[in-house]
Amino acid sequence: MTLQKDQTSDFLLKFRQGRINRRQLLHSLTLIGALGAANGLVPGLGLISSARAQGKTPKRGGTLTAATIDKPVNMDPAFAELYSSMQVYQNVFNKLVYAQRDGTLAPGLAKSWRQVDDKTWEFELVDNAWFHNDEKFTGADVKYTFDRLADPKLGAANHVFVQPLESVEVVSDTKVLFHTKPNWGGLLLALAAIGEIVNKKAIETNDPKLMPIGTGPFKFVEWVKDDHITLERWDKYFKPGQPYLDKLIFRAIADDTQRLNGLQTGEYGWIEQVPLHRVAELKQNPELKANPGGQFFPDIFLLNTTKPPFDNVAVRQAMQWAMPRKAIANVVWHGQAVPSLEPVSPSNVWYSGVDTYSGAPDLAKAREALQKAGIDTLDISFASQPQVPTQPLVGQLMQQQLRQIGINMQVESFESARWFEELTTKRYQMTGTYWSVTLDPVGHCLGPLSRSGSAWNFSGFDQSPELDAAIDSFNFTVDPEARKKSYATLMKLHEELAPMIFQVNFDRTYWTHPNVYGVETLPSLELRMEDVWIDA
Repeated sequence: MTLQKDQTSDFLLKFRQGRINRRQLLHSLTLIGALGAANGLVPGLGLISSARAQGKTPKRGGTLTAATIDKPVNMDPAFAELYSSMQVYQNVFNKLVYAQRDGTLAPGLAKSWRQVDDKTWEFELVDNAWFHNDEKFTGADVKYTFDRLADPKLGAANHVFVQPLESVEVVSDTKVLFHTKPNWGGLLLALAAIGEIVNKKAIETNDPKLMPIGTGPFKFVEWVKDDHITLERWDKYFKPGQPYLDKLIFRAIADDTQRLNGLQTGEYGWIEQVPLHRVAELKQNPELKANPGGQFFPDIFLLNTTKPPFDNVAVRQAMQWAMPRKAIANVVWHGQAVPSLEPVSPSNVWYSGVDTYSGAPDLAKAREALQKAGIDTLDISFASQPQVPTQPLVGQLMQQQLRQIGINMQVESFESARWFEELTTKRYQMTGTYWSVTLDPVGHCLGPLSRSGSAWNFSGFDQSPELDAAIDSFNFTVDPEARKKSYATLMKLHEELAPMIFQVNFDRTYWTHPNVYGVETLPSLELRMEDVWIDA
């Protein structure tokens, strides 16, 4: 299926002029066979950056020091091991396609694409991209990337996002075919979320966990553990004139106040988060800039369902009934989050509004559920990361809440690497985490985290073939209306089974100096620094 050019242009013009809304646009494009729209995304419709809209011209040069929250642990994009790692290496690698702020798709290493039939996609590739080891990018690199992901010997966690991909066929250096299971509705979204292209020689010559080599706007220079990572501009980048920055330095600063102080003193030029209780005040400060934000970050409670007490669905449902989502949004997030029982926020086009636990928190119903499980009192532990400031606070709030229904919760603290080990070895009982890949709420979140056998199923949930079937039903449906209905059905079942519990979806805003441009929060949660420049 390909877009019919004249009709498509007319609909896009009406959308830009405000004559039709997003839902009408998607419906119109679906009628003319735009499978990209069926995925909730429209190929090729991009945004003009705020700087360009203000009549400013990007300038080259300068160093930007960015203060993120967590410490990176692994630079191999096959594993996506902690969001903090992704924030760095997504600037070292390129994907075939990219998600824009408005939810549309834009070209990356693929300059165009089309669906040939219900199992085949064709991608035309750029011919001027080079890896940082001076290997030229070709279709062979695309095939190697996804063959490597599928290799069971590697055990790549990211393979879960592209399991319906059966093979990649190289037609030429600049053309590849993706062969998938029939009617996989999530290919483009998966490529935009985790599709970093790697090079065989680079992988085999160096340790990819420590030495990332891609075609991206910045090349890796050094990683001083527990201090900083330095990237420099790749002068052979395939996009003319980009990136604008000479150098990019990432530092992991766990404390919100310390990050803010560093921004105000000039030590940092970009920071990920300020003290939440000061957001309204700081937005009025002319010496700081709050860049365009968005609610793309779900916060989740993971429950270890492989052992008591959370192997019992009634105990998990008691947790659902006890959930004080509004209190979490207001007390922990200081109003910088919205309650949500699902992966996306109420403002998202996918949002279903299913609420199996309407009226929660309801402590009486929570106690009923515990009694159904044969439990009067219960001792549990909550694994938190002090590097993520909201986690200990959420733990303390839940500690007080659960005490009222007879659950005594101990809050434990772990450094990021140790916390991840607790997660993967299933030693934990309960923990909280944010999730940073939600372009597709099922293919990127519910599926990986809840489907039995998934490498990302940290809850260990494998008790429901019905849930697996509901996830598959969504994934292998193309029609947008059918996908919306399938998603709502899946959310109802998922809430009832509660292998994990969604708390809130928080509003992520990036803060910079006023002379830093091109910064914005993206639905893919990438820090796309190739667009960033400094007006010295």
